[in-house]
Order: sequence, then structure tokens, then C-alpha cells
Amino acid sequence: MRSSVVNKAVSISLVVPVYRSGSTLATFYERASEALQKISSDWEMILVDDASPDETWSAALALREQDARVKVIRFAKNKGQQHATLCGLGYATKRYVVTIDDDLQCFPEDLHLFIEQLNAGKHVVIGKILSAEKKHSAWRNLASRINQKLISKIMGKPTTFALSSYRAMSLAVVRQLVKYQGSHPHIAAMIFNSVPVTMMTNVTIRHSDRADGDVSTYTFKKLLKTISFLIVNYSLLPLRYVSIWGFFVSISSILFAVFIMLRTLLTDHAVPGWASLAILISFLAGNILLALGIQGEYLGRLVENASSLSQFPIIEEHLD
Repeated sequence: MRSSVVNKAVSISLVVPVYRSGSTLATFYERASEALQKISSDWEMILVDDASPDETWSAALALREQDARVKVIRFAKNKGQQHATLCGLGYATKRYVVTIDDDLQCFPEDLHLFIEQLNAGKHVVIGKILSAEKKHSAWRNLASRINQKLISKIMGKPTTFALSSYRAMSLAVVRQLVKYQGSHPHIAAMIFNSVPVTMMTNVTIRHSDRADGDVSTYTFKKLLKTISFLIVNYSLLPLRYVSIWGFFVSISSILFAVFIMLRTLLTDHAVPGWASLAILISFLAGNILLALGIQGEYLGRLVENASSLSQFPIIEEHLD
């Protein structure tokens, strides 16, 4: 049974990456602030505008003028949800830190479910959206399943454990996450790299259509970009698979060469002509270029990290 008594010992930072939500941000604030106030009187809301092209920043400033507990940060360049979320986590100061999207597909009113689990001793609580409840498009659900399977393989996430961007953490966990200084954060992977699974749990949450009735701004390209962060920046799987494939191709090439030599020595069969040779060379050259491309991707990420002026392109902020 949900308690309606405000817990004075609990304080909450709500981190919200915002993008193109100028028309719905006030509604989000009303619902989220009401949910927060029912749990604790000590809370803050951190809005990180990911360089929105609409009136989102003006709406965020208006909320800041209305309520000093709202902190607003603005990016000069669009970097994506992962960067905006990690940036907001760096400004969190309260005992519990919650991340949620601005589109109101997840319900701020479900916040108490997360806080109850944190009060019970968990350090990470992640919202679980039942398949029948999801309002995402088919391709996004597919990409989400791929992302979750990759995290299971790379980071050891139990296959029964669900992921979403609606999550709550202790401040101790957040302090570990914000130590990351790379250019390609993946929040879920970072969590599983920092916290034992025994200290995490899922809570079932509701899901609805976007508040603005528009299609998601989280495009297929952005999802692929996030998955690439996970594969390249948090694992050596591509390099390992290419090494295994290279070994297989090398053995196959040696066996083919032995076959040609024996056939030439022991039979009168003519040596294959230029067509066979061209095919073999093209096949081997293609594999070499594939291997070099994957290694180049890793090297490119290293150069990008080393040459980055700052992790987050913050151009304006209003905090105190």
C-alpha cells in the first residue's frame, strides 16, 4: 500500500534529458513535481536541454523562474540522450537520483515504486515495461531487445533483468558513474560495470503514448549509435570475432593452397585460371580491409577521447 506521508529523511534529484519538448515541458513539471512532493519535500529537478531547435530552452527557463528547485543546463550541440543524462547526473546532490525521459511515456506517478526499493536497501532500481504495455514502434522494440541482449553478453546482465531509461540510484552509485570521462557513455553498461546485480532490482511501470502525440525523436540512427557505443567502447567483441574469423580464413587459405599443389603434382588437371585467382584474392583482401576497418574504429574512438575539448558542450546553465 502506498504511503501518503512525506518522508523527511528522503531527498531526490530528478534528472531529465530534454529535447524538442517545449509544448509539453510544463505538463511534465506539474506531474513530476506533484509526484516528488508526495514522497519528499527535499527535491530538485535537473533539466538538460540537448540543443533543442524549438522553444524547449525558453520553457525550461520559465520553469526555473517559477521554481528555484529546477536547475537548467543547455548544450551548444546535440549530443544525445546518454550524454545529456550523464551530464545531469553530475549536478545531482540528493540522496536518491532518478532519471526519466521528458515525453511522459513513463509515468512520474510511478516514482514511489523506485523509492520504496531504494529505502529497502537496493542501490539501483530500473523500470520494467511489460511487452504488452509498450507503446514504441516495432523497430524500436527490436533495437531495444538487441541492446539488452548485448548488455547481457558484454556486461553480464541477467537475461531476465529488464532495462529502461526510467531508473533510480543511490548517490554513491551516481558518484561512480560521473567519474567516466570518455566521449561515448552508455549509462546501462556503466551501471552494470559499477554495481553488483544483487544490489539491483526491477519494478513494473506503466507506459503510454507520447504526451505531444508526435513520433519519437529517438531515431533508428540514434539507437544504432548507442549500440555502437556499447559494442566498441565497452567490449573487445568485434576484435575477438575478427581474430577468430581471420584464423578461420587463414586455415582455409592454407588448405586451399595445399589442395592446388597436390592436384598439380598428382594429376593432369590444369591449374585454375585467373578467375579463380581473382576471386580468392578479392575474398582475402576484403577480410583484411574488414579487420583494418574495425581496428580503425577503435583507434578513432581513442583519438576522439584524447582530442575532445570537453565532455559536455555546455553553453548556458542556471543552478543557484
